[in-house]
Amino acid sequence: MTRERYGIRRFALLNTAGYSLGLFPLETPLSVYGANNLGKSASINALQFPILARMSDMSFGKYSLEQSRRFYFASDTSYILVELALAHGPHVIGVAGRGPGGGFGHQFFAYRGKLDLDHYQRGGSCLRQRELFANLERQGIKAHEVKPEELRRLLMGGHTAIPLDLTLIPLRSTSEQSLKTFRALFINLLHMREITAAKLKQLFLDAFEHSLRSGSVDYIAATEEAFRDVRRMEQDYQALVAAGPLIEALASGVAQRDLLRGKLHRLSPLLDALLGAWQDYAGARREELVIQAEHYRREQDGLQQEQRSSTSELMRLEREISETQRWLGELAVLKNRFALVDDVQVLEQQLLAAKDVHDELAGALAQSRQFSSGDLDERVRDLEQRLKSVKQQLDHADNNSYSRLREAFSQQDVDRLMRLFNGQLFSLPLVDKSGEKGIQAEGDNWVGAVEAVLSRFKGDRFEVPGLSVDLSGIEPPEPQALADRTALLDQKDRLDRELKQLKAQQAVTADRAASKTQAEAFYRQVLDAQKALEDFRRCQTLAAQEAARLEQLAEAEAAQDELKRASDAFTERVQQISAKLQLVGRQLADLEAKERTLEDALRRRQLLPASLPFGTPCMDPMDDSLDNLLPLLNDYQDTWQALQRMDGQIEALYAQVRLKGVAKFDNEDDPERRAQLLVNAYAHRQDEALTLAKARRAAVTDIARTLRNIRNDYDSLEHQLAMFNREINKRQVSNLQSFRIALSPNREALKHIDQIIHSAGQYEQGETLSVFDFGQSDDRDARNEQAKEYLARLVAANNNQLGLRDLFELAFELTKVGGQPVIHTDIDGAASNGTTMTIKALTNMYLLLHLMDREQAGRIRLPYYLDEAADIDERNQQALIETSLQLGFVPILASVKPQVSAEVAIDLEGGSGPDGIYIDEADWKFIRRRQAPAEPGSGEQHSEPAVTPVMS
Repeated sequence: MTRERYGIRRFALLNTAGYSLGLFPLETPLSVYGANNLGKSASINALQFPILARMSDMSFGKYSLEQSRRFYFASDTSYILVELALAHGPHVIGVAGRGPGGGFGHQFFAYRGKLDLDHYQRGGSCLRQRELFANLERQGIKAHEVKPEELRRLLMGGHTAIPLDLTLIPLRSTSEQSLKTFRALFINLLHMREITAAKLKQLFLDAFEHSLRSGSVDYIAATEEAFRDVRRMEQDYQALVAAGPLIEALASGVAQRDLLRGKLHRLSPLLDALLGAWQDYAGARREELVIQAEHYRREQDGLQQEQRSSTSELMRLEREISETQRWLGELAVLKNRFALVDDVQVLEQQLLAAKDVHDELAGALAQSRQFSSGDLDERVRDLEQRLKSVKQQLDHADNNSYSRLREAFSQQDVDRLMRLFNGQLFSLPLVDKSGEKGIQAEGDNWVGAVEAVLSRFKGDRFEVPGLSVDLSGIEPPEPQALADRTALLDQKDRLDRELKQLKAQQAVTADRAASKTQAEAFYRQVLDAQKALEDFRRCQTLAAQEAARLEQLAEAEAAQDELKRASDAFTERVQQISAKLQLVGRQLADLEAKERTLEDALRRRQLLPASLPFGTPCMDPMDDSLDNLLPLLNDYQDTWQALQRMDGQIEALYAQVRLKGVAKFDNEDDPERRAQLLVNAYAHRQDEALTLAKARRAAVTDIARTLRNIRNDYDSLEHQLAMFNREINKRQVSNLQSFRIALSPNREALKHIDQIIHSAGQYEQGETLSVFDFGQSDDRDARNEQAKEYLARLVAANNNQLGLRDLFELAFELTKVGGQPVIHTDIDGAASNGTTMTIKALTNMYLLLHLMDREQAGRIRLPYYLDEAADIDERNQQALIETSLQLGFVPILASVKPQVSAEVAIDLEGGSGPDGIYIDEADWKFIRRRQAPAEPGSGEQHSEPAVTPVMS
């Protein structure tokens, strides 16, 4: 009885990958057919999202992950859905797109229940994730958002906070390496054509990792680790022998250093006693000299204070004399300047005249800015006319028409006439002859004529036939100006001034820049005149004080001469005191120089460290007098420096020995003990040689143990492959009689590894053998050295890593029916394309089953994808399908035409439309087989050749 399997029941695409709806059954073999580039591979690649969960684990061929994210989740109503048929009921795993607003991201979700596409739609429109969850909630279904890591654990059967069991991939180990291997195998099942022999080799290593022990090791590092101490010991020994002369010189230096240390221990207490006596003497002498110096300094300070007071007074007198002389000089200059000026009024008149000229021109400049040239011309003409009228009035002040009219008429009538006629008419003179200029009045007839004119006035309005003039707005001329000669003269003067100002303004307007320059010159003349007036007045003030200042100057010069004579006497006394003070200073300086010499010697003197060994005692006689203090100090310092040089020489000798390669005592903190250990090691160098030989032999087994682990893994992998071949050949593979995957060994590498392992085994049994001892010359050691060099070259190109993968390549042994076995190293060239695809598919299926838990693997069903399935003939297709179904793998056959080996066929071209491909259950075409009728007389039916596909 066939055991029921659980896995993906249906797979659906909503608004993604070019599908408005794509619903695919994955319980039975499926044939998806249509033209190339229609969307077959794109739809199947979407299976990676709900199975692998992490997008970084997915592969989309030539498209990047970012391009694939934008392709599959172009809108927030894009969904990738799988319905799982599990032992405990149906479940749905979904991937919801977030569209451009969500950065083309996606969100996993899962719930218990069957896949019902009506839950995802409302009114013919696809729901967004939030709306979908609300709709599912109304249907009594609780959907859970799932993170990628949570989905991976749920699919592997792990536990999370999500209360769902989605176990679909029951791996025997959930280590990261096992998950990585499962990812590679699952992607291979979807991208069968991308599988190469190199990929299969790595997959075999990964799949059987749990049964292999060594993995990959850094061969060079392991070798270095095993022989590090041996090489160090050998280098130390060879260096010790080579540095023999240096070590002997080092021993001589140590003896000399002991003599110097003994002398220093003899000199140190003697110097301490002499230094105490010197300090007592130097202190008393310094005190005596300091007292003398202080006495002379006080006396000198008193003299200098007096001299400073005298100098200060002398400087004051010099300033006073200088100031008086400057004052007298200023007075002399002023007197010379105003020698011809007797009275201040002359300068005052000059200042007033300059101011008048400047003010007149400045006023003209100010007013010229208010009127244009035309305005000024008009005003000049008007003033000239008015001035001419006033002059006429003055000429006829007592004989004019106005006087006569006033005699004959009232003032009101005269005002009316003056409004009507030109005002100058009334200033014309009365003449007796008609040839003269003026008004000629004959008898009293003129009175009647004037009355006739006055009769035309109606108040202030003058009317004649056809004309009426209102004269109220015209003021009659001032009658007094016409009658009063004094008033006329004043008016004439005023008009003359105004005319003069206007003409000045005209001149300014004509050349404003020149006028402005002239005004500035006039202003400077005003300032000069004002300054001259002030200086003259100051000259008068200073002249009054001249006598007093001359007397003051004479007194100051006399006091200055007296102070200069006193200063010379002070200088002589100060020089005497300074000579005495300098003598005391020299004596103090000599004492201090001696002290500095001793202090310098003492500063250079190094006190003996308490830890300084006594060395060899010094028995030479020494002078301990005070006069010998400095020579003893110098001798002490010379001895100390000699000791330092000797220490340096010893250190330098040790450094040279170290440069020879002897560094085994560098970790010793005490330099003397380090030097002593070095000398002792040189004396016992034969014992060092014996120790080196033992260490060299002991290192051999370490590297051999590492190589033995890799060699055992090779044998284990051969055993695993034998079991794999037995399983895969239980059923016929394509048109082959048998198919085997074998290890094509790297014979050279295995030979050299076996050589080292064999040699190490002989050593462990008691033989005196060293694989890497270059001093041996027998044939066996030469072979071991050759093995070591070969392995080093082998790993050089692989980052020094030596592992099982370096010991073989995969080989594919194919035996056709009735033929001989043929071995191929390239799987793609081993057989026809269909056979190669069959081999790749079965190999990945077996490896994937090997990763799974044995008990649960028989209950799981997973899909795999065969692109260009038509390359496999129908018979081999059927055989592959039967085998894969027995193993728990359901094929998805992609081709241009339907493949009758499948049970369901889907025509993608038939579902293509303007809104994308639309495939639902109505588009599934089920394929059933029937037996063709038997031929007449045969008595039996043909089975295989007569099989005919029928689509319903």
